[in-house]
Amino acid sequence: MLILLEFVLGWVYKKPQTKVYKVNFLIYVFNRIVGRFIAIGMVGFLIGWLQPLAPFQTSGTWYWFVYGYIIWEFAHFIYHYLGHKVRLFWCLHATHHSPEDMNLSVTHAHFFLEAPYADTIRTSICILLGVRPELLFLIMFIDGTYGAFIHVGENLIKDARFGWLNHLILTPSHHRVHHARNPLYMDTNFCNLLNIWDRVFKTYQEEDMEQKPEYGITRKINSGSFVDVYFGEIIALAKDVWYAPGIANKLAYIVMPPGWSHDGHHKTAKRIRQDYIKSLG
Repeated sequence: MLILLEFVLGWVYKKPQTKVYKVNFLIYVFNRIVGRFIAIGMVGFLIGWLQPLAPFQTSGTWYWFVYGYIIWEFAHFIYHYLGHKVRLFWCLHATHHSPEDMNLSVTHAHFFLEAPYADTIRTSICILLGVRPELLFLIMFIDGTYGAFIHVGENLIKDARFGWLNHLILTPSHHRVHHARNPLYMDTNFCNLLNIWDRVFKTYQEEDMEQKPEYGITRKINSGSFVDVYFGEIIALAKDVWYAPGIANKLAYIVMPPGWSHDGHHKTAKRIRQDYIKSLG
């Protein structure tokens, strides 16, 4: 319902973003058929395999719920961080960052293998640290619902900092920063609801109202093309691996961060952000 309202308001404001909605809808249909079934199977398998290995189990009290949510957020941070720092995982995650406008349909823009990879990491960490399946599913539901909401676009909510809440939780403003390709914003705000781990690992960045987020990825793409949005990064990685000299360099392209180059001319997000901040003095 929110997606439809946002879409209608886009027409009212003459900012329809139809290209983004079209591609994200195609991705959503494909992922519902393939990716979700794989992810559900992986979660079920991991619970059965790993739960007996946990040193303790949570219960249904409020403090265990808080514990479980903090652990879930940590697991989400790990998956999300790796999705930006390992080229192979970035190929799965880049589909989500390809839209050049922010709106609620971006929630559904994912490569079909990203959910199985994400849920493998998040479920494994949570189950091994004692989060019971019932609590895990409750947290997944809450976090998934809020994780969809933080993609709300300017057509629906213009200033998404939410006042004092901006200092306590991750707001849509923070997530707009995460989706931006501005040098100041690159590879920041990996959390979903509690931004505690971004603060711990120094990846926290508030929105600078003087710098409007520029959405999308740094590679030039046709954001209205399903093939380029969905497979473009995989094709780019395959080309880099094919032309790289030697086995070591070929493997390095797979595991090093996006933008890494065997000739030393690195254009990783970390390097770009550091150079930008250094230029500001």
